[in-house]
Amino acid sequence: MNRFKRFLQVVMSTVLMGSVFYFGNGKAAAEDIYITIKKGDTLYSISKKYNISIEDLKTYNQLTSNKIIAGQELMIPDFEQTKPLYVVVAGSFSKKANADKRVTFLKKKGIEAVVVKKVINGKSLYRVQAGAFSSKSKAEKMKKKLKTNGIKDAFLLTEKLHINGITVGSSYIQLVQKFGQPSKTEDDKNTRSLYYRNDGAGVRVTFNAANDSIEQFQVYPEFLKTASVPTEKSQILKLYGNPNEVKMVTCYESAKCEQIIYKFNNDKLIVQIDRDGKTVQYLDLRKSK
Repeated sequence: MNRFKRFLQVVMSTVLMGSVFYFGNGKAAAEDIYITIKKGDTLYSISKKYNISIEDLKTYNQLTSNKIIAGQELMIPDFEQTKPLYVVVAGSFSKKANADKRVTFLKKKGIEAVVVKKVINGKSLYRVQAGAFSSKSKAEKMKKKLKTNGIKDAFLLTEKLHINGITVGSSYIQLVQKFGQPSKTEDDKNTRSLYYRNDGAGVRVTFNAANDSIEQFQVYPEFLKTASVPTEKSQILKLYGNPNEVKMVTCYESAKCEQIIYKFNNDKLIVQIDRDGKTVQYLDLRKSK
């Protein structure tokens, strides 16, 4: 958590001065909650009520101790906007009868599962879903349990498209909290480029002019300082699962690059792979047209 303290002090003091990077009316779609401490409140009781750690509460509010007093205001960051849901898939079938057989097998093993129909590229697939978890570690445990019971094709899906926890609709403050304070920024109308290392922009974000939430953003791992963004194709497939679409496109110098495309609800994630077939050039998350 120490790595957050320096840039959060900058961000929070900027908020208080009313000069945060906003376009339009100054309100973000994903708003943090401010509460007033009441007599008898403790950081422990607040952490339990809002499902946030004491350390996070102290960091986001620049507290140096656990002491709080009645009348004091605390910020409760809106984490729910950025949390993905990890769905455990115990196989995917073109015929529903085969999916039903898998469910019956799992129930005999004491594992609850349901069949979920998905249409990908015009074709119906029947996925056997064995739970959805907000904790990736719990989802991984379920996947391991499935493999132990002979389900070798089990995998995880994230049922909210995100890049490093940031989704379409997140706020700029949340983005900075996840990617870090940039060394410099450049603005062009309602688009901002964030620079972290070398000459290229690590993140380029476009805002919704109506409410200043993130409408689209591209991430270039090569120019980031954080190591939490996938840099190779194998990592992309492990994190996001099977794509909805794969296609070849022309990139630089007439070379052919692969695009891995994920779609969920109204969002689309495009991941472009370099011509070497393994290196991630960029990730682009946007609303589907």
